[in-house]
Amino acid sequence: MPSLIYSLRSSGPSASSSVPSLRAALRRIRRESVERELEGCQMVAGLWCHSLTVRQIQSLRGSLPKSAKLIVSKNTLLGKSTQGTHWESIRSCARGMNAWLFVRSDDEVADALKACRDFQRQWKLDLNSFTGAVFQGSLYGPQDFGVLETAPAKAESNAYLLGSLHLPAASLIALLQASQESIGLAAADTPLDATTEATTAAAPA
Repeated sequence: MPSLIYSLRSSGPSASSSVPSLRAALRRIRRESVERELEGCQMVAGLWCHSLTVRQIQSLRGSLPKSAKLIVSKNTLLGKSTQGTHWESIRSCARGMNAWLFVRSDDEVADALKACRDFQRQWKLDLNSFTGAVFQGSLYGPQDFGVLETAPAKAESNAYLLGSLHLPAASLIALLQASQESIGLAAADTPLDATTEATTAAAPA
């Protein structure tokens, strides 16, 4: 019995010392997970998740587009992961309990935000709204999300830009064609005898 007590006492400090190292490992894994989501990300938005249940979080995750991911993470962890990056301004929104929405495709930003709005209406969670977002290097407050929710996708913006650049050239071509047609019509309307007289007058004597 004394030998057993001694062995338990001797193993106590090593067991307790392993707890901090385990916690540190878990923090490192969580931080690396957030950093991986930030790589190639187009938008990061905070969603106040106070009192949300696991079922509700799973429901929201299932409704998001493929390029979007929702992670429940501590504010301090997000702050350390974004420090020194162009996402750093999101730290001003890291207050209270937040879930963080990462969207990798800018074509799906509006769809991801719409999924969150639909989730709010479905579960009647008016208070669980956005706390802020960073998109294309700019910080958006909760009152600015209307701009993000109605912003056209990048493909649509590029199509509009190309159409705008093509418009002057198309207008010029149409103008030239109209001028040529008007000249042709004017020539067609000229009397035949007048054309003959003009040809005769131009001929050498």
